[in-house]
Amino acid sequence: MGSIVDPIEELRQHSVPDSHFRDVEFVSRVRQHIEDEQHKSRSGFRSFKRKTVLSIMISSVLLVSFTAYAATGHIQIFNSKGEIVLKTAHPSSSGLPAKLSNLLEEYRTRVKSMLKPGELAAYYIKDDYINKDNGYDTVNPIKFEYQPIDYLSYENFQKELVRTSAPILEVPGNLPKGVKFAYGQVFPFGPAPSGEKDRVKYVELEQRLMNEANSSKSGDKLFVEKLDWSKAFNSIVYLSDGKSSTAVSIMAAYGQGASLTKSLDASSEKVQLKHVEAIYLHDEADGDSISWYDSKQNIVYTIMVNVKGLMTKNDLQAMAESMIID
Repeated sequence: MGSIVDPIEELRQHSVPDSHFRDVEFVSRVRQHIEDEQHKSRSGFRSFKRKTVLSIMISSVLLVSFTAYAATGHIQIFNSKGEIVLKTAHPSSSGLPAKLSNLLEEYRTRVKSMLKPGELAAYYIKDDYINKDNGYDTVNPIKFEYQPIDYLSYENFQKELVRTSAPILEVPGNLPKGVKFAYGQVFPFGPAPSGEKDRVKYVELEQRLMNEANSSKSGDKLFVEKLDWSKAFNSIVYLSDGKSSTAVSIMAAYGQGASLTKSLDASSEKVQLKHVEAIYLHDEADGDSISWYDSKQNIVYTIMVNVKGLMTKNDLQAMAESMIID
């Protein structure tokens, strides 16, 4: 008779690290926002679902012009310390179990419905399956949700970037005919489970929410605390082509260490943008994107084309180069 395997332990053995989900969470939300906006449009334009995932991880090491091709065939850009600042990677073969995914989305939707534009909240779900037994994200029980403000005025968007010390992001030059600013969004820093100062704030927040949950007699499993914030981590500009308000999305995030996940059918290559090396991704289904690291500002930039056939590779490179300061 074969040995009996605990199904939860088996799930843990085949799971991916908790950090994987925290890294991709932000851009997955951006990608979902683009798909939602395209779904709302009934104009009949040809669009595609963005499968490319950009994982932003905080660091502060300067980039030098050195690129290598990894043994796996992926492009990697290194800094002077030999640390990777930009790379391509295969999509994860592991996905959240349907039960966990559905539960998390249900609670996330509830929290988001409580927030006004510009509000950030932390929340705790009093559920052993979500916090202990799912085999995936079991390390950090505190989740975060933010309701972004859509800045329809370019002037107001720029003022918000300054007010929150967000990554500088301007509408690039060399835009295709008819493409223009649609709206911008800014996303805040929040307490993080790493870093000495952030860790203290995170632990205090975790303790407050868990104490509230443990002392509650209401039977509700969701406990929410709205958070004050003043500094931003990400900024996004959406460009319209006259049919889609998310035809092109441009993201800027502090820190280096971005993983550009590409499908098996996609191609990737190193390209030169003035004095900066960048990674260009092309997929017949998903379209083009280009990413680079600005060492002077410590910002990772990515431009994604979300409408099929809108721009050529040369168009995208020219747009990206217009954003690079000599």
